[in-house]
Amino acid sequence: MEKSCSHNRSACPTKLQQSRDEVAKAEPYRAFLDALRQRRQSENTLRSACFAFAHLDAFLKAQGKDLPDVTADDLDRFRRSLTDRGLALMTADLVLRLVRRLFRWLAQTGRIFLDPAALWSLPKPDRPMMDVPTEKQVARLLAQPDITRARGIRDRALIETAYSTGARLEELCRMTIFDPDFDRGMLRVMGKGKKERMLPLGKQAVHWLRQYIRDARPKLTKGKLNEEKLWLGTDGRPISGPGIRMMLRQHARAAGLPPISPHALRRACATHMLRNGAHPVQIQLLLGHADLTTLSQYLRLTIRDIRAMHAKSKVGR
Repeated sequence: MEKSCSHNRSACPTKLQQSRDEVAKAEPYRAFLDALRQRRQSENTLRSACFAFAHLDAFLKAQGKDLPDVTADDLDRFRRSLTDRGLALMTADLVLRLVRRLFRWLAQTGRIFLDPAALWSLPKPDRPMMDVPTEKQVARLLAQPDITRARGIRDRALIETAYSTGARLEELCRMTIFDPDFDRGMLRVMGKGKKERMLPLGKQAVHWLRQYIRDARPKLTKGKLNEEKLWLGTDGRPISGPGIRMMLRQHARAAGLPPISPHALRRACATHMLRNGAHPVQIQLLLGHADLTTLSQYLRLTIRDIRAMHAKSKVGR
């Protein structure tokens, strides 16, 4: 089972884990987390907030300060402390943005007089290019599950569904047996903020999902006929996010591939569709992104492909 804090292993010692649990219960952090829940923020956002506030809380305790006493200079020192602790650039950026959001809320709700982070400038760091499995690698991954067994059929159906729809890990975990519409070749997905969207299923995804529900899933229920979650483990209980991650890693290793995560399949879905002519707006709707800026990673990848193809074809040499 993976540890719940996955942002940065070196930044999550036991004391920080304990601090994260404490801030989730302490005021005013708890009130802010409740406000996030009321705004239907995802569990990932809530976990990230606890992670960020644990770092802030540890820093303030070392400085002997309380939240109402924090100044802009304190926050600048806090920013430098994240680098000293060895947090990755993107992780530190996430922490700082959540802390800025906390202080803005504290000022808006009258819990502090002035917002010390009001003038904070947080330029977005360049995101590193993320590896995307190739179509051949995805095909090798899909060929790994033993489809003579119920578990193998489940794995094949799950991978096909993830690759076909680009669904997030938490969306895969939320799926129920009522979500697939085989007649229309569609799948209902409940995304961030409980926003529902209907996603098209490819032919292979329809085939393996139908076979899983008809033949394999009844063998996995272990008599729990009232269980509505779509993806079940061998113990008859809904498979967890860490369970899906582990399954993908095992099949990737068996196929001689580098580790493949659920989000890597999501990136593969978007990137392969863009390479094959899909419009960015169509990808945005498929992935459930609020705007096109989040697609920059995928667009950068396809531009890199275009440049490589251009160089290979020696146009204008």
